[in-house]
Parts: sequence; C-alpha cells; structure tokens
Amino acid sequence: MDLSLEESGVITIPDSLLLSGILTTTDESNKNTLYNRKLILQGKTMPSTRYQKINAHHYRHIWVVGDIHGEYQLLQSRLHQLSFYPETDLLISTGDNIDRGPKSLNVLRLLNQPWFTSVKGNHEAMALDAFETGDGNMWLASGGDWFFDLNDSEQQEAIDLLLKFHHLPHIIEITNDNIKYVIAHADYPGSEYLFGKEIAESELLWPVDRVQKSLNGELQQINGADYLYLDI
Repeated sequence: MDLSLEESGVITIPDSLLLSGILTTTDESNKNTLYNRKLILQGKTMPSTRYQKINAHHYRHIWVVGDIHGEYQLLQSRLHQLSFYPETDLLISTGDNIDRGPKSLNVLRLLNQPWFTSVKGNHEAMALDAFETGDGNMWLASGGDWFFDLNDSEQQEAIDLLLKFHHLPHIIEITNDNIKYVIAHADYPGSEYLFGKEIAESELLWPVDRVQKSLNGELQQINGADYLYLDI
C-alpha cells in the first residue's frame, strides 16, 4: 500500500482492506465495556456546525490527507518523503482517522500535536455514538474492534482524544490571498458555500444525496469556494 501525492498538495491513503471476520455484533465483554464507557459520556451534547478559518500565510506548506484509518506508519513514511517540517508545516485530515488499520490510537495521538488538526469523520462519529448509546454494532462492523484490544488506560486515552471531536471543526476554510480552500469530511450540501452556514452533521458525514445525484449523472457545482476537499 502506498500514498499518492497530487499537485494540489493532497495526500490520499487508500482504504485499508476489509478483512473477513470483522465483528458485526458486540459480544458480552464488549457490551460491558461500552456500558461502562457510556457513563463517562452521559450528558454531553453535540454542538452546532463548527467552522474554522486558517490563514495559509502562517505556514510554509499545508497538506491535506484523507482516510488515514489507523495507518500511522504509512502516514509517517509519506510525511518523511515529503520532507514535512512540523515547525512550519500543517497537516489537515478530512476525518476517518481511526478503524481498519493497526494503529488507530497512534493516529488519534496526533491531535495533541500543534502541526496536526482534523475535521470530524463518520468513523469518529460512530465511535462517539457507540459510547453515548452503548450500542457498538455499527462501529464494530466498520472496524472499531481495535478499541477493545487496548488496555484500560489506553481505552481512556482513546476516549479523551475522541472527545476532542466535540470541539474540532466540521469545516475548515483556508485562505491564501484571494483563493479559498474548503475542507469537510464527505459533503457540503447545497450549491453554495457560506462560512458559518448551519448544516446538519449527518449531511456533512454521510453524502447520500450528492452520491445518489452523481450516480444519476447530476453533477452539482458548489459556488463560494475555489477548491473543496472531501473524503468520499
């Protein structure tokens, strides 16, 4: 598996292989873990759509990466190839940092680094939903079983890091002189981008409408941004 770099400065990581035997239902030990962790998250509510503006002139290079999915070593290898310099560069993830790959916790730990940030993806949403509801079936079926291989302190660390997605942006706008770049997870619904526009989180994370229109041959342009980076 290799990373490919486009001239636009986007690092793309292919989806990890979906291996047979991924859990589709929680066993009793996993249910107990989810129940205990659910108590930690009780009373937490999801804020409205969160936007963030970044001035490109504050950095030497800004790179955008999608679908890391726990492939920490692969990401580090590609950053080394790019001569990524943490003191002056910024790496932005389009979400789906966890699941499927072998090092989801290591990828989450990047959130502690000042040179890394991320928008929220549907895999982070599934993990948080699993703890908030106590039902981890969807998350486990999507590769969330790595969490249950962690020890207690690592599980708590993973939860603390995942909780950052309650405050991290859904949408990042990067300005570079007169050029506007917009980063979201899977979609920006509608035909016009507007900073601060309220959007249902589900529409940003699950691009059902846009994908269906694309399958029907209806390509919908989004005005208001020069470049839009999505992880579809």
